Amino acid sequence: MPLYDYIGTTAQGKVRKGRLSAVTRQEALLEVAKQGLTIRSVHEHKDSIWYKELSIGQRVKLQDKVVFLRQFATIIKAGVTVADTLEILTDQEEKNKYFKQVIMDMAIDLREGQTLSQAFENQSKIFSPMIIHMIRAGEESGRLEESLDHLATYYERLHKSRQKLTTAMVYPAFVFMMSIGVVLFLLTTIIPMFRSMFASLNTQLPMITRVILGISDWLRSFWYTIILLGFAIIVGIFILLRNKSSKLRLDYAIIRLPLIGQIVYKGELSRLLWMLALLLSSSVPVIDALHSIEKITSNLAIRQAIHKVAEALDFGRPLSEAFQDQKIFPAMIHHMTAIGEKTGMLDQMLNSVAKYYEDDVEQMTERMKVLIEPLVILFLAVVVGFIVLAIIIPMFQIYQNV
Repeated sequence: MPLYDYIGTTAQGKVRKGRLSAVTRQEALLEVAKQGLTIRSVHEHKDSIWYKELSIGQRVKLQDKVVFLRQFATIIKAGVTVADTLEILTDQEEKNKYFKQVIMDMAIDLREGQTLSQAFENQSKIFSPMIIHMIRAGEESGRLEESLDHLATYYERLHKSRQKLTTAMVYPAFVFMMSIGVVLFLLTTIIPMFRSMFASLNTQLPMITRVILGISDWLRSFWYTIILLGFAIIVGIFILLRNKSSKLRLDYAIIRLPLIGQIVYKGELSRLLWMLALLLSSSVPVIDALHSIEKITSNLAIRQAIHKVAEALDFGRPLSEAFQDQKIFPAMIHHMTAIGEKTGMLDQMLNSVAKYYEDDVEQMTERMKVLIEPLVILFLAVVVGFIVLAIIIPMFQIYQNV
């Protein structure tokens, strides 16, 4: 059935845009009139080449979702209807044209009689199962405003934690890349300038100098092998990640790393537990909640463990025992879950554990930032010092022979 874009004005003079499906343009005009709008234009919708090119590979950033959910929650609290809220948000979204189209499509779905959760589910490539479950639970319980507010708060916390981790890694990564650049410059440009002088010596060069000269010659002659090696590593990692068993072993290895691995591991636990607490507080069944958080974790080892926890619940096991059976989850999760089950405060207990891990991740991130910076600088000092020694020692020999 063809789609028609329309522009109309309400009795209050407010401009409203939208899209609807109709067999003919005349039918579309009637549908717009039924909404109580004064018709300004109705024409058949056709995706332009520009839009098709734009939508290929497009994605919605986490920050876009944070702004969208927070604005959605705020406008709904002000008493605006859901359909009008989506149209307002469509007009406000200017940076991401793809996301603007997604919001417009959701507004059209609501105008055609679908529920908000169905509209979100129609955009499942953009919105996670957790968002869809929370919206549906909010609709069924009459607490949609509260569900949207919880989602907005969660994604704000997630965005904030990712920004902190990124900020902590930017400076060390920059210093490390500069270190590699300086070393390559010295080896390919400065060291060759001393080769003729060293060749004039009638004595055997020190081992450190011969090693540096050998590395310099190799880099100048076979520089392309570094590019090929880097390309091969990237392709190898890509192939490795496509293989489920290899990715599972890699994810297990990552969470066992001393510092960075623990940050990734506890950060993932904090995120998943907070999601689980949100879903349970919105009256989503435990098994459905587990299946929702299972789909959004990127770590295959943790995802597999959550799936086994859900299977254990299918056989009537308590959640605390199911967590205890999966050794990947710390004992604290098992104990706090057991307390929550006994007291009827499961969502609050899970929220407390999530907050504990979130604070722990922040502290470890700060420690990592303090440790990595001097280590990178020490690496640069050692490598550059090694190269400088390779130049200075033969020069001392020249001075002694004069």
